[in-house]
Amino acid sequence: MNQLKPKEQHERLLANADKEKIVQYLNSGRDDDITRIAVTLARQCDLLVHFQRLWKMRVAGIDETLGTERYIENIYVNKRALYKELIKMAPPQ
Repeated sequence: MNQLKPKEQHERLLANADKEKIVQYLNSGRDDDITRIAVTLARQCDLLVHFQRLWKMRVAGIDETLGTERYIENIYVNKRALYKELIKMAPPQ
């Protein structure tokens, strides 16, 4: 069996954890929380292709609209504005 490199194992582990959260948020209709996950990931990526690869790992087989090029590009291009909007909506801690 072909083993993954440590970085790929780590990426897969994080993707699986996020995938579980995304499924929960989809089932409960919490679209803002899905956007929050996407924006957080996009802010960590320097290139669109990196975000695209990592995001598709998270939404593969869940919801087709979350994996579209249009959705991915929208999140990546507007990550700063979306982040500011999500911060305003977040409940105070």
